[in-house]
Amino acid sequence: RHHGAMLLSALAVCQPLRSEAKKKARVALEAAFKDRITEKLSLSLDIGTEHLARRLGLTGGPFAGYEMDIEEAEDKSVATTWRQTCSEVEESRDSVEYCALRQLHALTALCDAAPSGSGPPKALPLIKKHLSALSQEKITPLLLKRIKFDGVDIWVHQTKAADRYGDLVDASPALQASALMALVRCADATGEKKYFAEAESWFVGLKKMYPEQNWNSTLVSFHKSAIIWESLSLVASHLREESTFRADLLKFVATFESFLRKYWQENPEAWSFASARALAIRYKSKTLKSKKQRALMRTWAQEHVDRFLGRGQPMLSEGSKVVSEGIFAKIGGRGYTCGPLQGLAALASILRDVELVQVVLQLLEKDVNSYQFSASSPGPWKFPTSTGEDVVGGFFRDENQLKMEKRSSLRVDDAVQCVITLTQALRTLEGIVGVTLEADSTSEETPQDEGAGGEATEPVVPERSAEL
Repeated sequence: RHHGAMLLSALAVCQPLRSEAKKKARVALEAAFKDRITEKLSLSLDIGTEHLARRLGLTGGPFAGYEMDIEEAEDKSVATTWRQTCSEVEESRDSVEYCALRQLHALTALCDAAPSGSGPPKALPLIKKHLSALSQEKITPLLLKRIKFDGVDIWVHQTKAADRYGDLVDASPALQASALMALVRCADATGEKKYFAEAESWFVGLKKMYPEQNWNSTLVSFHKSAIIWESLSLVASHLREESTFRADLLKFVATFESFLRKYWQENPEAWSFASARALAIRYKSKTLKSKKQRALMRTWAQEHVDRFLGRGQPMLSEGSKVVSEGIFAKIGGRGYTCGPLQGLAALASILRDVELVQVVLQLLEKDVNSYQFSASSPGPWKFPTSTGEDVVGGFFRDENQLKMEKRSSLRVDDAVQCVITLTQALRTLEGIVGVTLEADSTSEETPQDEGAGGEATEPVVPERSAEL
């Protein structure tokens, strides 16, 4: 069995049953494996968040270190150039809006990693500096400015990085929600609750910018809509239960997720790691009061997993054999997979799905081994010593993804997506039972190859373990 240790993992341990019907088995991990993988992922998250903090603070910050371009010579030595801010984006393959979105999510990821010990207080001064920047009317590194519209605050972004005067601007609901998320999450992480009143004004601005009657007519992709949902769900989880702000926000979220649910049911190809993570946040938030609401969220969460793994979705027909192809089959497991894992790792904390836990832990350990820079794993490029210090703890995409995106670079979201995944995976591991097995009940361990930049092996999902 490929990577046997990994997943003895996945033992399925049944709870006592109270009826004839068989309940869903609890997921458990072999105790030694759980200890090992938890330690490994914790160390990876520690250096990952240190990298993010260092990156956001380059040139004194805030919101620096967006993208490092890499030019490789024939002898494999490299020259690097930083694109520090959104005014420097390469608009043939990027945009000011996406740059600002990625940097706001980088800040949120840094603040959200606090429980690991990697966020505040170590990064506290840097985070406070970013909170101060968010409270200003202009965030120059992101090419954002806040305007008053009908009495509420709306963030607009330049549509062209080269626009010297910043006259060409546009509003983005996903960007507004992401700014709101960054402000609330980081204010809560640092105890700077004074920013919450400002955040409420931004939420009112989002409703004004993107009213319900426009949801069907305005061109916002499912993924960007999911970013709005994820952002607002995270905001709600950090507001006081008795606040009117929270009550108004939850009302909006409930209506918006009903709209997205309808779209999901009508479009079998719809999928987003942001919607997956939103479901996990909502399910664990204790804001779903009825069993019916919680059951719907679990069903929808399971559908995300099924669409990813290709369960029960006839896509191709070979004679009389129906083949179900999911997202995992399309993207494969060799490359960088932190993108979808952001949502899947969160879903693993609410679903008793052994195969999901197996897939998440196998793919994530592969990403840490193969796509994270560390002191002992310099990656596929021969960086100068000073540059190597800048990238330690960061992550890089696989060659195919870089070709598809027409870049040779280290962009901030390459690291952010893995930091988010690591944070979610460690929280999921906290809720999984570790069990000690008899020596003769385990299969021989075959550890993964260590080292970033090494050739990744195709993760094979182990056969589902017997339910005991």
